[in-house]
Amino acid sequence: MIDAKPALLSLKKSRGVGLIEVLIAMFVLAIGVLALGRMQGDFLGISATNKARAEALAIAQGRLEDMRNYMHVANTLAEFNALYPIAVNANVQSIDGVNATFRRTETVAAKGELRTVTVNVVWENARGETESVLLDTELAYNSPGAPASLAVVQEGPLVPSPTGRAKLGEGTLPDGAETTPNNDGTKMYIADGDRNLVSGDKIVLTLEDACSTAGGTCENFVQIRGKVYIDNGTQKSLDPEDIHLQASDAAFCTRYYLDSAGEAQTLDGANSSDLLTAEGDYTYFHYTCYLGGGWHGNVGILLAGGIKQRDKVCLGDPVSQNEWEAPVIAVRRAYRGMIYGKDSDGTPLTTDSGYIYTSYGIADGIVLPDPDTDDHSHDFVISAMSAESTEGANCISQSVMVRGDANIDGIPGDLFTGNPHDFVCLNDGMLDTYDPDKYGHDTTCPYDPTSPPVERHILSGLVDVSVQDPQIFSEEVLASISVNTSDGPGNCLLGLFSGGGSQYQANFECDVYDWGAGWNGMIYTTAQGNELKLSCSPSPLPLTAVTDDDVVSNVDCVVDNYALISGRVTTVDQNKVLSAVSIPDGHCSVSNSGLSYECVTGAYDVDWDGTLTFLLSDGVVCAAIGTSPSGSLTLVNGSGSADAVAVAITGYNQLDINIQDRVNDCPG
Repeated sequence: MIDAKPALLSLKKSRGVGLIEVLIAMFVLAIGVLALGRMQGDFLGISATNKARAEALAIAQGRLEDMRNYMHVANTLAEFNALYPIAVNANVQSIDGVNATFRRTETVAAKGELRTVTVNVVWENARGETESVLLDTELAYNSPGAPASLAVVQEGPLVPSPTGRAKLGEGTLPDGAETTPNNDGTKMYIADGDRNLVSGDKIVLTLEDACSTAGGTCENFVQIRGKVYIDNGTQKSLDPEDIHLQASDAAFCTRYYLDSAGEAQTLDGANSSDLLTAEGDYTYFHYTCYLGGGWHGNVGILLAGGIKQRDKVCLGDPVSQNEWEAPVIAVRRAYRGMIYGKDSDGTPLTTDSGYIYTSYGIADGIVLPDPDTDDHSHDFVISAMSAESTEGANCISQSVMVRGDANIDGIPGDLFTGNPHDFVCLNDGMLDTYDPDKYGHDTTCPYDPTSPPVERHILSGLVDVSVQDPQIFSEEVLASISVNTSDGPGNCLLGLFSGGGSQYQANFECDVYDWGAGWNGMIYTTAQGNELKLSCSPSPLPLTAVTDDDVVSNVDCVVDNYALISGRVTTVDQNKVLSAVSIPDGHCSVSNSGLSYECVTGAYDVDWDGTLTFLLSDGVVCAAIGTSPSGSLTLVNGSGSADAVAVAITGYNQLDINIQDRVNDCPG
């Protein structure tokens, strides 16, 4: 008989061993799967880290390129050192990237006459670990001054910037193609939904899919228009055909003149008389630069032989009393919008230096100047001066912008009234569209972003309003009060006025920007439209070497009756201008050019009597009689200074000043 027990035991043992082997195999397999999963996770983590690192490198490289671009702003070694002050971990910026949120800082160290710039970009990886990249470079002061700086970069774009939605054109105009002339030597050609700019028979610029918008309309190019003047008093041999306009990135600039019928003609077919102003003081031609929406960059002057130290280009307004509109010497005009970032709650992102700004471009189809307004064209005036003449005041003192042909309505330089200086802010109605949940903007730019400041300071104070004449006071007077700095409008906030009866008070805060040597400027308190009802003092409030936040003097304003006296200055020599005007119980201001002034008298009951004293830089004042709605203004002859007597004046009054070399030269 066969014993089955050993066989059964053997079978049980066999089954038990098989189960253990399966468990062991499953365990080994699980470990392998876990290892594979971890390896895959590590691989993905490494990939994400590499992407973040690549993005951080791009941020650091971009900042270094930005800082290299600013080098050419410096006219002297001292300005270069001020532009790149010694700093450690300065200019903190938070940047929302695709793969991480980055924190960028920069360190500037001296190395002889060089500056060593190190940019550090820090972020957290997916494991919460801090990672960083460091890039550095050396910057050197590059002489000569600002006008010659273009020669350093004339082979490429003036400043690297977004190209916008236009691209350089390709090919030629097809035979029989229908075009529309632009009356500037170019024409438009639309085909396959693209808008093309054509010069001669060549397609020079294209807006792809410009006609794919709703409603069947076609987006147009951005256009910037102006004139280029040659000051024949200093630039005696410059040929207009040797002057070229260049806009950064994808752009095309055309040059032309208008014949007697108002039709555009090319420069190569012009007689010299076609390009002269009435008395021959200037040779000039027109230009139009075409760009795509989204663009921001520069439009500058290039000379065929290169820009030399003596070649100086004047921009700005020689007539304005506003410091931020005064002439400057620069070979390019920058166009930028400035938007600031917001966090997820819509709160603006800030650092110790204020909002975190990003340069931003222009909207489709914008034309500058706006043809529906009286805005001035964007003109350049090319002159020759000594290498040391780098200040914009030379554009007036050396007569460049105030020749006889620049006197249109009896005001020297009024041909250029409203001409933009070297920075045009796009914020007021010209910005390209953006996501308002992530970004915002003000109607003004706080500073020129092509030359960013080192630090922001906040100046705060009070505006006290005392009502002396209740009959002329109204809430409209309070509403008209504004506070501005000499850097331009939009940098000050004035709170709501509190109080009542005869006393009101409001706080103000002004942002001022320090480029490394402290801020120097003025704070103005004005009441636009109510100048004859309110006088504020001190206005302007001068401040020097501001290097930190500060509480400044209160501004005291009084509501009462005031008279205003203003005038223009004509002069036989642009080195002989108005230096200052004083009035005993009021306040006066003189334009940067010394070619206009404005005085607000003290308060009066019935009318105002008093004396104004005019101080000249040189020359003599000729006698004059002013216009007044009530009394009389009489200016007597004087040498370096002269007095004007005002009798029983009210309202707005005008007294123009004429300056000659000698009293005998004054008109009879």
